[in-house]
Amino acid sequence: MNRRARRVLLFLAAFVGLVWLNNTSLFSSSGDKPLLIAHRGLAPEMHPEHEDYSACVSRIHDSEHGYIENTIPSIEAAFDLGADYVELDVPATADGQFAVFHDDVLDCKTDTTGRLIDYSMAELKSLNIGYGYYTESNEYPLRGKGIGLMPSLEKVLDRFPHKGFVIDVKRNDRDEAVRLGDLLVARGPDEASRLLMFGSSDAVDGIREAHPSVRTFSRAAVGRCLRDYMIVGWTGYLPDACRNTAVGMYANYAWALWGWPHRFVARMRSVDTTVILTHPYQTESIHDLPETSEYAAMVPRRYGGAIQTNRIDKIQDWLAEPR
Repeated sequence: MNRRARRVLLFLAAFVGLVWLNNTSLFSSSGDKPLLIAHRGLAPEMHPEHEDYSACVSRIHDSEHGYIENTIPSIEAAFDLGADYVELDVPATADGQFAVFHDDVLDCKTDTTGRLIDYSMAELKSLNIGYGYYTESNEYPLRGKGIGLMPSLEKVLDRFPHKGFVIDVKRNDRDEAVRLGDLLVARGPDEASRLLMFGSSDAVDGIREAHPSVRTFSRAAVGRCLRDYMIVGWTGYLPDACRNTAVGMYANYAWALWGWPHRFVARMRSVDTTVILTHPYQTESIHDLPETSEYAAMVPRRYGGAIQTNRIDKIQDWLAEPR
């Protein structure tokens, strides 16, 4: 091997070594434990067809409790069980308010029919929102437990003034999303700091343009952040698409990120961005089976980002299991 070739190899080896040192997490930690996001509070797990947000489905796995998703008791129970954030679904009502309810339609989970947006908040508060849930054994365990439990978003925020929420803007309506942003910003500067807003690209872009202080993210925005980061992230630089937002990553693909896990989390935190680890990506629905401890086993030790869970009642025990 001639002198020039040796120099090239030495240069490449030094370059690879510097990149590794700049991105390794072997000598660092991003936190003592992950932040926990309780998906819809403490709630029974839905069957996979429920994950189509426009579907009308209310089949649930057998549950060990009687809480109903997106209700005050469910949210309170989730916080009591250690949740740092609760994810809420927030559609608009006929009278310009915002309800906390997952589906666009009322047919399956409640004792009435029709589109939620055609009802006023007062009308929605009178419904039995546990009416339609049924199990594999064709039982209706929540039928008598949901009367009057659909809250408004403002009621939830007033009830839990110092708690964090991930707000899922349900409809792909830019004007509606901006109006939601207006409501939140009008509540004061502290409100934006405890919220993450998620939705379609149009809805999220509308909120971000009208209210830059509100942290927002969409699937498209996360894709832009991860694409740009994979190009330049090895240097430690954070692209603009990754600032003041949240970025989600499937648990079984996160290893590919520059600096994963601790350097990556620390870099994102430095630009006010929350890292959210989600269920492993699969070709079939990730909710074909109930959530198990296998998901918790994929969370890195000393990981200080967030994880989203459907089992806030189980996740801390699973995280404590030897891995």
